[in-house]
Amino acid sequence: MIRLKNKVIDYYKKHSIGITITIVCVLSGWFIINGLMQTPAINANRKAEEETRAKIEEEKERQKEIDNLTTKVNTDEYIERIASEKLGLVKSNATIFYDVSGDK
Repeated sequence: MIRLKNKVIDYYKKHSIGITITIVCVLSGWFIINGLMQTPAINANRKAEEETRAKIEEEKERQKEIDNLTTKVNTDEYIERIASEKLGLVKSNATIFYDVSGDK
């Protein structure tokens, strides 16, 4: 057993540079292959990120529109206009004109 151990140590001492280079090459190749295998996933994630950013921008614009509409809806003029158009309500001092001509 000791002779085998000594033979392994002697072999390593004689070929240490070659063994080191082989190990470095194998590890480098493994890292490169793993990196290349992950490229499609990286690209898919980038595309998903771009789509998400676009959706965020759309939602920000939509939120601005909703805020503007909320501000507009809370005004008396808007409330009066909707009450008149949708509900047929008028102010108590308003003058009402009826079209009796029959033309549409």
